[in-house]
Amino acid sequence: MPLFGGLIILWACAAWMSQSALAGPIWWNPHHVGGIPMPSDFRKFQLTYQKNIRRSLGAGNCTNSNIAVRKSWDEIDNATRVDYIRAVHCLAAKPPLMDMRLAPGAVNRLDDFTYIHINQTNFIHQSGYLLPWHRLFLWQIEKALREECGYKGYLPYWDVPRFSEDQTKSKVFDGSMTSFGGNGAFVPHGPRRVILPGLAVRNFTLPKPAGTGGGCITDGPFQNFTISMGPVAKVIIDPENKFGYKPNPRCLSRDFFDGASKGVMNWANATTIVASNTMKELRNNIEHLWHLNSHTFVGGEAADPFSTPNDPVFYLLHAQIDRLWAIWQGQDLEQRTYAIDGNRTFLGLAMDYAPDVPPSLATIEDPMDMGLGWHPKTKEGMPMTENGRCFIYD
Repeated sequence: MPLFGGLIILWACAAWMSQSALAGPIWWNPHHVGGIPMPSDFRKFQLTYQKNIRRSLGAGNCTNSNIAVRKSWDEIDNATRVDYIRAVHCLAAKPPLMDMRLAPGAVNRLDDFTYIHINQTNFIHQSGYLLPWHRLFLWQIEKALREECGYKGYLPYWDVPRFSEDQTKSKVFDGSMTSFGGNGAFVPHGPRRVILPGLAVRNFTLPKPAGTGGGCITDGPFQNFTISMGPVAKVIIDPENKFGYKPNPRCLSRDFFDGASKGVMNWANATTIVASNTMKELRNNIEHLWHLNSHTFVGGEAADPFSTPNDPVFYLLHAQIDRLWAIWQGQDLEQRTYAIDGNRTFLGLAMDYAPDVPPSLATIEDPMDMGLGWHPKTKEGMPMTENGRCFIYD
C-alpha cells in the first residue's frame, strides 16, 4: 500500500476512535457510510436485543417473516425517503379527525397528533408514562402514514450518536429534498427561559439556549411548510390561549444548538443508557442524557415540549429514544418489558387543570390518553411484538 494511502487510513481510524472515546472499540460495518461508526460495546447490546426479540416470536400474528424493521434514516434508500416525505405532506393535506371545538387551530390530520401531545404533555414527560405513551404515539403516526397515505415503509429513526459532532452531516438534516431540511435562517436572539403552563407550581420555567438559527427553515421539502397550533411554552403565557390551541399560521422554524449534541448525544452516552441496571436508572439516563438534549439541539418548534410534533422530525427523534428503550428491554424481555418507574405527572407535580390526577407513582394498569377516544392501559404500550404491534429496530 502506498505510504500516503496508509496515512489516510490511519488518520481516519484515529478520528473515529477519538470521537467514540469512552464508548469502546469501533465495530466495523462494511455497509456503513458516513458518520461515527457504532462501537463494539453498543453493538453487543443491540445484537442481544435483536436475538432475544426474534427468539421470542412464535407462530402468532408477529413472526420472523413479517416483523417490521425500523431503520436509520441514513440507511434507508432515497425512494423510501421520498415516499415517507410524500406521506407526511399527504397527512398535512387531510382534514383533522378531532373535534374542532377542542382546538380551533387544528387544520389537518397532523394537527390531531400535535393536539393530543399538547394535551398530554404534563403527564407524559418526566413521568412513568414517557416511554410507553410515546411508543404508542409513534405506532399511531406509522399506521396513519401507511394506511391513510400509502407509505410503504416503516418509521425510521434519527441516528443521533452517529452524527453527534455535526448533525448536518446526517441525511436527516443535510438540506436536500430527501431530508427534513436544515437549520432555520439566522435571527439575532439570546437565551431565554420559557414558562410551562398547567403546572400548579407558579411560573415553572425551562431554559432555551440561543442556537445558530431561529428563523424559518430555508431548504428541503418542508421549507414552505405551514403550521398552526402553538407555541405553548413561552416567555409570557396568554391566559386566553394558554395551550396554543387557537390558529397561529406560521413557518416551521429551527434553531440548531450544537452544545446539546457535541460530546453529549454520543455513542458513550447511548451505551450508558442501554447499559442501565434498573428501570429507574434507564429513565433518568434517557431524560438527563438524551431526551431534552435532542429537542434542544433541533430548537425552534421542536424545542417546545408541548407542540414539538409541529416539526415532522419529531417522530424520528422519538423513534431513536424508543430504540434505546427497546435495546434495554431486549437484554431481558421477561424482567424488563413491563418495568415502570416514575410519577403520574411531570416531576410528580400537581396540575392546575387536573386536580383529580394524584401526583403518585404510575402503574402499568393506568389508562393513558392517546386521543380520539383511545385509552389503553400503560402496559399495552410496553411490548414491541404484542397488542397489534410487530417491529424491531435495525
